[in-house]
Amino acid sequence: MIGQLLTGRYLILEKLGTGGFSETYLARDKYLPQHPLCVVKQLRLPVQSKLSIETARQLFEAEAHLLGQLGQNYAQIPTLFAYAHEQDSTYLVQEYIEGDTLAAWVNSPKPFSPKKAIALLLQLLPVLSYIHSHGVIHCDITPSNLIYRRRDSKIVLIDFGAASKTNATQQPALLGTPGYIPDEQCLGMPQISSDLYALGILMIHLLTKADPRQFKQDLISGELDWQHYLKTSLPASLMMILNRLVRSRVSDRYQDASEVLADLKQWRISQRPRPNRLRTVQKVLLPMSAALFCGALISQIPKLNQNYGEQAKSAISQLEQQIIPQTENHLTMLRELSMKSGIDRLLIAPNKQVMVSVGVDRRLQLWSLPDGKQTATLANDRVPITTLVISSDSRFLVSGREDGTLQLWDINRGRLLQQFTGHKKSVIAIAISPDLKIVTSSSKDRTVRQWNLQTGTLIRTLNSPASEVSAIAYPAISDKLITASRDRKLQVWNLRDGQVDRTFSGHTDEIVGLQIVNDHTLISFGKDRGMMWDLKRETLAQVLPEASANSILVSKCKRNIMTVHSNGSIRAWIPKDGQLVMQETGKLDNPKNVAFSPAHDYLVSWNADQRLRFWQIH
Repeated sequence: MIGQLLTGRYLILEKLGTGGFSETYLARDKYLPQHPLCVVKQLRLPVQSKLSIETARQLFEAEAHLLGQLGQNYAQIPTLFAYAHEQDSTYLVQEYIEGDTLAAWVNSPKPFSPKKAIALLLQLLPVLSYIHSHGVIHCDITPSNLIYRRRDSKIVLIDFGAASKTNATQQPALLGTPGYIPDEQCLGMPQISSDLYALGILMIHLLTKADPRQFKQDLISGELDWQHYLKTSLPASLMMILNRLVRSRVSDRYQDASEVLADLKQWRISQRPRPNRLRTVQKVLLPMSAALFCGALISQIPKLNQNYGEQAKSAISQLEQQIIPQTENHLTMLRELSMKSGIDRLLIAPNKQVMVSVGVDRRLQLWSLPDGKQTATLANDRVPITTLVISSDSRFLVSGREDGTLQLWDINRGRLLQQFTGHKKSVIAIAISPDLKIVTSSSKDRTVRQWNLQTGTLIRTLNSPASEVSAIAYPAISDKLITASRDRKLQVWNLRDGQVDRTFSGHTDEIVGLQIVNDHTLISFGKDRGMMWDLKRETLAQVLPEASANSILVSKCKRNIMTVHSNGSIRAWIPKDGQLVMQETGKLDNPKNVAFSPAHDYLVSWNADQRLRFWQIH
């Protein structure tokens, strides 16, 4: 199989493994841009197999059907791309999950803590609840069939080759992994609780690092005797949950994943510390006492010699860190204004000195930063403004309007310089070239037009894309242009001939924004999540986790990526060890419109309470 090109599309790279009636290979999809990796699973029955070829073919077809049913709408199950026959071979093609299986966790010398066990249960139980709600029993919940996905730290359930429908009368016996199979599954009659049994064995395997085939039934109780394999103690409630998961009798086990989740959550609530009045008093008095003490000590520092002064400052710093509680809110409000009219759009200039707003009353206004004072009203027109862009030198502002026109403004002088006409419908997106010579705009009329920034004349109209262009960006290379269209694709245009050089795909929902990070990196902001692209290698470089989806605003600077969400949370995605680590940086009160300064040191928010707020980010 290695080196074969299936159906002229899937190039087989290497063998990944062998199952009960199939072989799995890593492949590349030669049809799609960047030739992304995928997994090809070929029906192949071992010579010593007790299954008939007819039964194996039925199971293989059932696996493809289940993947098509379950993986399409659930992120923690692979998506089925194809199921086909070629010559004498039958195979299915599915999503490649980059990461390590939990088998690596089992083989790791590091102990698996109760805290990790609970976190893993909380991830896996919703997955089992999802497949069970669709009438599917996986029948092979084992470490090798669970992958820790690297890009978002989610656990993905793979290999539905042994799966059974809940209404099935019989399935071939002994499909599954020894040690993980309860009695009823050995008899060919798996139940929903059979998966929960396997889940319990999985957790015990990770906690003890002992092969489940070693576990014997107690002669008196008839239950598995696994506790003496533990090398550390477990909380009594977690022990109770694990014991109930692996009961021998089906009726004695949990019957549904939601029951396990309920017990876990109830236990976690009971573990929370109760309020302590003395501790509350300490929280109030100790910081005050510390502040007074620090103030007195600081006042004496000039009287000390330099060496002792440095020691005193160090002591004060340590004292503050130990006693004075650190705030998790990294926002400081600089100014708050009550507005009579709502605000549709906000934008902060690259120089961090000017903020632009578009009101519901269609007024285009300039504000000074960081004091938040209104400096000018540029327009008070009847035509709604649909989009804004500011030039990289913060001199020019271009506004797109619902009637298809664009207006060029001098920010420093506060006056209109040019008006661009040509679009027949509302303007969607605008970008200014790095050399400040060209303005490019897209419209609902499905055209992309380029204008001379100084004269306002139309330079050319690019070939209409398949759907409306929702975002535009200029890379450092002056003869290139990047657009995002409503069909969730990215196009790289060659401006020398006005043609599309490359098309990138990967988003599953609408792309709402583009941002050039450096000479070769682009970030696309979708309703599904953010993605970073290496323009030099023409590949997808990194995918933001799912928690970045459905954000009001996404912004990238040298330090981090920040997202603002409708619940008011601000999240900073910080690069660490090749991944993005999220931290909450503050809360806004029901934000409707938000703007970041390019370096993420200022934030302006417009809220449903009709208040415009200017913030500094620490």
